[in-house]
Amino acid sequence: MQDNGSATPAGRDTPLLSDSWSRSQLYGLERTADDFPRLAKGELVDLIASNARLQQLSQPVMNGLARRMADKQAVVVLSDATGWVMHTFGNLHAMQKAQRVALAPGNLWSECGRGTNAIGTALAIDDSCEIEGRQHFLASNQDLYCAAMPLQAPDGRVAGVLDVSGPAHFAHTDTLAWVQAAAKQIEYLWVKQSLHPQQWLVSVHPQLGKLDSAEEGLLVFSDNLLTAANRQALIALGISSERVGSATFSQLFPTLQQSPNSVPLPVDSPRHGRLYVRLRAPAQRAGSAAPPAAGPVVPFSGGRDGEKMVRLLNAGVSLCIHGETGCGKEFISQALHRHSRWREGKFVAINCAAIPESLIESELFGYQPGAFTGASKNGYIGKIREADGGVLFLDEIGDMPLALQTRLLRVLQEKEVAPLGGSRSWPVNFAVICATHRNLAQRVADGEFREDLLYRLQEFAMTIPPLRQWPALPAFIQRLWHELGGDARGITLAPALVTTLARHPWPGNVRQLRSVLKVLLALADDHTQLDNDDLPAEYRETEHDAGGERQKQDERLIAETLARYNGNISKAAQALGVARSTLYRRGARAGSE
Repeated sequence: MQDNGSATPAGRDTPLLSDSWSRSQLYGLERTADDFPRLAKGELVDLIASNARLQQLSQPVMNGLARRMADKQAVVVLSDATGWVMHTFGNLHAMQKAQRVALAPGNLWSECGRGTNAIGTALAIDDSCEIEGRQHFLASNQDLYCAAMPLQAPDGRVAGVLDVSGPAHFAHTDTLAWVQAAAKQIEYLWVKQSLHPQQWLVSVHPQLGKLDSAEEGLLVFSDNLLTAANRQALIALGISSERVGSATFSQLFPTLQQSPNSVPLPVDSPRHGRLYVRLRAPAQRAGSAAPPAAGPVVPFSGGRDGEKMVRLLNAGVSLCIHGETGCGKEFISQALHRHSRWREGKFVAINCAAIPESLIESELFGYQPGAFTGASKNGYIGKIREADGGVLFLDEIGDMPLALQTRLLRVLQEKEVAPLGGSRSWPVNFAVICATHRNLAQRVADGEFREDLLYRLQEFAMTIPPLRQWPALPAFIQRLWHELGGDARGITLAPALVTTLARHPWPGNVRQLRSVLKVLLALADDHTQLDNDDLPAEYRETEHDAGGERQKQDERLIAETLARYNGNISKAAQALGVARSTLYRRGARAGSE
């Protein structure tokens, strides 16, 4: 029997255990430590809210597992992808006081926080494990048995951990197998429920009899692109989770046609030799009646630009949006996020120009407790890890300090982030949209922006024109009014008011327009119609405006719109929200001058 000062785990000294103990020592943990980070109530509420989908899918399965473990006085634990406990199912009161306190929601069970333990070690190796009694690194945990399995989201990222913890003196012959089966069921349900009517569902398994069960591998394809899968499918095909979002059906099944089959087809697999595959066609094909929007409406552009941008984002292509300050770069980015495969993750925005240079590193990359003077005692995961599974929006990327650009490039290349003061890196998977009003090529030429980072961030670029140049501005104003809640209160905008707003030059672009509409909404009574008299004085048209500079602006806008539609007056009038006769009159007047 080893004492608490031993540098090796008690019991079975496997490579998994010895590696975990080595990492625990590198973290600088004291084996006798008993003071651990804990989330405040508000932080715990936010954590649970951000993982609501995982919790909803897991709860029925975890309740069943908790009932199975009741005779062993064990509880079932659900953590997030960083090891924070979100929910505990079962009878905590049956356990020792120290154990029930430690396993309650709000506690951290990462490996860097508590050394070798099932939750933290499962995250470290991205696989199931069980830690028994004195195999735990910390002395305070050595009366526990724990078995855990990471939970994989449909997009391939690790979303959390399913764990069973209980007194070590009970026999746990089948516990790990039960945890693994429960995790498979959660992941299976998650992929099933993420399926959209326009997507293909592919089932795979080396045993024909295991198809149509929670044991089967599931893959979801949007057209030819793999957009979701469970762990079983990735294992069966011998591919990594990083292929989700980039692999195609033809790459994964080169000998199969993408057509539905009721009788499973045998295919060769690098891992199993033989797999059985069943394809289910989309319930609603593209082009059928009333399909849901494939992408957001891009108000300054026609055609299918929104759909194109979503397809690029789904494929992991980094987008860079150029445009004047306030022109709607974040507005468009949020719309792309809502329509993309990343929508279940967060949209995390950071303004690289608004955060002091001394703080931006800790904001982006996070920090360990005590990493610097003034650091939170609980540490901070950072914006990059907050965006895991979602979209990271880097506004004003051209103003990012040069020293941080190197670290950001490394994160984007390696898909890992190390917090300040930490020795381990955390895997991350997210989409990137950056925005700037600067000329990044010129910044590179001036030595103020890394050329290799520019190529990594600007895989596809788009430019948003100033609001005053948008062809369908009246329609966008009405749409924005609806989104702000005007229609819900029965407040309408008079046509003359919309016209006045559409004629304004808007030097502050969408941001300024939104602010004006919010003021109108705040001052208006329900079920009323607003007109020009309700506008702040500086936005009302004067006689001089109507006959002078405003007229020149109108004519410039008309000319630009006509050019955009190759002189087609009908289309230009529709885009501007005016009658064709108006354009004819304006054109005749301009020609006589």
